[in-house]
Amino acid sequence: MPSQRSTLKSEVVALKRKRIVEAARRLFYEKGYSRTTLDDIAARLEVTKQFIYSYYKNKGELLHEIAQQCIRECLEAQSRVLASKLSIPDKLARIIEDVAQVIIMNQSNTIIYLREEMNLDWQIAQRIREQRNEFDHRMMKLLKDGMRTGVLHVVDERVAARCIGGILVWCALWYRDLGVLSPEAIAQLVSQNVMRMVSRNSKRMAKSA
Repeated sequence: MPSQRSTLKSEVVALKRKRIVEAARRLFYEKGYSRTTLDDIAARLEVTKQFIYSYYKNKGELLHEIAQQCIRECLEAQSRVLASKLSIPDKLARIIEDVAQVIIMNQSNTIIYLREEMNLDWQIAQRIREQRNEFDHRMMKLLKDGMRTGVLHVVDERVAARCIGGILVWCALWYRDLGVLSPEAIAQLVSQNVMRMVSRNSKRMAKSA
């Protein structure tokens, strides 16, 4: 069992790493990855560059952590809902709502990833793409189960899952914190709109159009 001293030390290290990542995130978002240097990050934190080297080997490690954070949290949110006892439609609605909130709250991370993917190490970029594919495949399975049981209607679960993923990612590109609607309210609206698209009634609506 770790001692109180070692636990405290771990918490301090985690806090320092978090502050470095936050400073890097702001600068990558404002200036772009290529135009940001470790000196810039050190200056923003009012520390030496050697301080950053104590926790990160290079700027690329910081980009990796920033790019990884949002998809990791999206997968965690999706996993929690899939493990619940909710009905298939309620699971889908909750996943969309929870993941939309994650993406909005991690808006800068998502934009940085989309803008700077080419600057990631290819192995790291591949790993993130695999995680995104895992998210999509879970959604495909949920949609397919909904079609099989008759509670959802989509033309093709593979295309539908990708479209839903695109809607969620797009939230990071258009969302602006103007105080009109909270992230929670926007996430609920996104979820409601998607559910109308995949509901059983959508088939009837499509025929009557």
